[in-house]
Amino acid sequence: MKITKNKILSLFLILQIVFVKWIVNYPVFVEKFYANGIYKNISSGLRLLFGWLPFSFGDILYFVLIIWILKNSIRFFRQKQKEWYKLFFAITAKFSIIYFIFHLFWGFNYYRLPLQKSMSLKIPRYNIDDLSLLTEKLLIKTQKIHFQITKNDTLSVLLDMDTETIFNKASQSYETLAKVYPQFKYKRSKVKKSMLSLPLTYMGFSGYLNPFTNEAQVNYKVPKYTLPAIATHEIAHQLGYASESEANFIGFLAATKSNDLYLKYAGFLTALQYCLNEIYRSDGDLYKEFVSRLPIGVKKNLEQNRKFWNKYENPFEPLFKVFYDLFLKSNHQKSGIRSYGKMVGLLMAYELKNKL
Repeated sequence: MKITKNKILSLFLILQIVFVKWIVNYPVFVEKFYANGIYKNISSGLRLLFGWLPFSFGDILYFVLIIWILKNSIRFFRQKQKEWYKLFFAITAKFSIIYFIFHLFWGFNYYRLPLQKSMSLKIPRYNIDDLSLLTEKLLIKTQKIHFQITKNDTLSVLLDMDTETIFNKASQSYETLAKVYPQFKYKRSKVKKSMLSLPLTYMGFSGYLNPFTNEAQVNYKVPKYTLPAIATHEIAHQLGYASESEANFIGFLAATKSNDLYLKYAGFLTALQYCLNEIYRSDGDLYKEFVSRLPIGVKKNLEQNRKFWNKYENPFEPLFKVFYDLFLKSNHQKSGIRSYGKMVGLLMAYELKNKL
């Protein structure tokens, strides 16, 4: 058998997969040498390289990648059967390169220490009473901030600022957070509107981090009041926190530590929604009681968000969610897409130690 470059790269893919399966067992090593070492330099360098562009280079990169996949899929099945062998190694070799870059630039963050360990938080076992107390506190804070903004319980919150200003405020919120937790220091900040916002909407996603360019992409079509929470969430991913629940929690901390009322509102309302969803699964009557106490204006915001996503419902959205669920599970997030909701445990741990 003739040894070619493509065959060597294909073999390298197998070695990479074995290495990734092995490194999962050493989160302390990943935390120290990758997440707080190699990755910080790579991510900062990528933001320096692509951050100045007024458009998302990562979106273009993904578009080209999709075209390449489709082109090669068609080419593979059009080839004569005897050519499949050669084409298989050609495709696998390219995938090997992509797999390597993905892990070097970002992917190893999936295997770092859990956030509760690096923040010295202990996630407790909690019951419905504990959850109710936390939800009560979040409800009161949300009510208070909503009234500070609107001066009227019946009015929804409207953000009278452009998306660039919202993104800048989200970046600045990390400066405040870093004074308390230096691990969240954020250099060369850059959040961008995704050019793929419409496809993202149909897929049911409000944003994403491009691991190859380290650009935080936000779906700008969503209701404006949700943008601050989405932006702070994606910035958490830029900082190397791959877990969705951890990104949710860090984004919440950044938004609520901000001096901007709109960021605070988005942060507390997002956390409240997660707690309400958790209550709904355990006690439907208690859930209804909490919802009935929401200010009319807050309900209007939530209804606005619900109507937006319902408008874009389609038969393919669940398929995209299944694909992303499998992607998360393959990257050491056992709960898959449900890991977003594990933020409640982190909220509970933080409340016990520091108070919200």
